[in-house]
Amino acid sequence: MQFTQPIFLWALAGLSIPITIHLLSRKEGKVIQLGSLRHLQETSTQQFKGIKLNEVVLLALRSLLIILFVSLISGLHWQTENSNRWLVVENGLEKNPSAKVVIDSLTAQGFEQRQLQKGFPIEKQRGEKVINYWDLISSLEQSELKQAIVLSFSRVQDFTGLRKSISPTIQWITFTADESNFIAEVIQQTPERTLIRKGHSSAEHTSFETALSFNPITDSIKIKRMPLVTILIISDPEFENDKQIMKAALEAIAKKVPIEISIREGQSENVSISSFDWLIWLSETDIPKLDSGKLLSYSSKLSNQLVEQVSANRWTISKRLTVDVALQENLTIQLAGLLTNEQEKWNSIAHQDRRILPDSILFSGTEMNTTNGELKSVHAINKYILLLLLITLVIERIVSYQRNQ
Repeated sequence: MQFTQPIFLWALAGLSIPITIHLLSRKEGKVIQLGSLRHLQETSTQQFKGIKLNEVVLLALRSLLIILFVSLISGLHWQTENSNRWLVVENGLEKNPSAKVVIDSLTAQGFEQRQLQKGFPIEKQRGEKVINYWDLISSLEQSELKQAIVLSFSRVQDFTGLRKSISPTIQWITFTADESNFIAEVIQQTPERTLIRKGHSSAEHTSFETALSFNPITDSIKIKRMPLVTILIISDPEFENDKQIMKAALEAIAKKVPIEISIREGQSENVSISSFDWLIWLSETDIPKLDSGKLLSYSSKLSNQLVEQVSANRWTISKRLTVDVALQENLTIQLAGLLTNEQEKWNSIAHQDRRILPDSILFSGTEMNTTNGELKSVHAINKYILLLLLITLVIERIVSYQRNQ
């Protein structure tokens, strides 16, 4: 037998109230019928001949009411021997004070602590990274556990794939990680000029800002050279407007993104394309075979996207470029995504990401028990205590009425 909130057991001191009342109360005297009161005289008598308990049955009922009420608010529950209840903890939460309280409470209730890793080992596996949360949840359901409580950071990057329905035997508790401030990358534009890209991540968002520094950088920070992207734009006379808009977008990227863009222009006749990173083909003539590099070409085929990838190193533009098309379809942003390898940069700093997905988004439409950093447990014994409390209260009121107490 255990209590979720044992501090409320101090309320049992309230038992002294009905005991004191019953010790000091006097038993009601007998009624003797008299024909006249004229011969009765007042006499001085002791109020108490001795202290003793009166109305023991009522005292027992009232004491039971207090005991039941205290048991209810203290979270009385029975400890059952069950090896099929797991507490699955993500690596790093052992240092979280709030999580440690929950871990200590649940392990005291008989939960077996496991690691949120592949196979759910008892001991932490070095070098083993957390896999997709959805895969872990599926593995938990296949384990046929009576109950599983998962303590997790609920990171955005670890929820990949389709959302699944969750078994009601799994309870998910999310803890927010501390905010993180970090340096994403340092790029040297010139020997005296350095760009520092700083990042900030919290549970709600991850953001970046670029600062310019003219001071020497410490040796502990890895400094990258400004990447150079060479682009060859091939266009026919009828695509002159398209070419100008494309060049304006590339120049805007060079001003805002820490990369150096070298642009050359040419026509579709007699041009060498072997020494360029990107070939932008604004012509309806046949495209020459590329031995290396990447290709962005105009295509007359209808598409819902302005820039669409059609193969590993080939993309197409589905519309003729105008100012309105460039603005409405975010041409500059899409080109910046092609020219910069942000995925590689993100992989190097992904461990700094503190964003979490709210439970309302993660598990909406499921039967899963969710909470946000608070232990949520249901004790089946509570309903029986409440029922017994109501029955005892009714009996106490009836007996008290009959005995005029």
